[in-house]
Amino acid sequence: MAVSDIFDFPYHTPNDEYPGSSSLKLGRGYRFAAKPPGPDEVLVHLNFPSMFVWQLNAGDGPNKTVFPQLNIYALETFYKKVRMYEPFTYPHATKGNVIVRFTKPLIMPKTIKTSPGEIGGMTVAGTSYRLHQVEPFDLELMYLDA
Repeated sequence: MAVSDIFDFPYHTPNDEYPGSSSLKLGRGYRFAAKPPGPDEVLVHLNFPSMFVWQLNAGDGPNKTVFPQLNIYALETFYKKVRMYEPFTYPHATKGNVIVRFTKPLIMPKTIKTSPGEIGGMTVAGTSYRLHQVEPFDLELMYLDA
């Protein structure tokens, strides 16, 4: 399996969720537990407190290339490339690079309810952009923990 795409959107907070053990509650409070037959499927919940939309002029479409690590449309482009079936590399804070897949589809967040461009602007390489912040959102990835 050749995995070349790297999830390069570092401004989030990850939270690992390990699966419950293979256990069965029997009579008198006895609980039987068995070793799982394979590696655990670990879910990584990613919380993005903020990402942004860059726009050159009012009414223009979003620019997907300005500050890609904080650009919601750069994330959308990445998602459209891998969808929920292509594996990619996620730089995990404690495990290093792990091979993951999305477990839920991307739901594009709405921009925060302000006047267009009220968040402000930003000049990048001499070009001024209108800047819109999106609502906080979550993503979910899954990897095998051997």
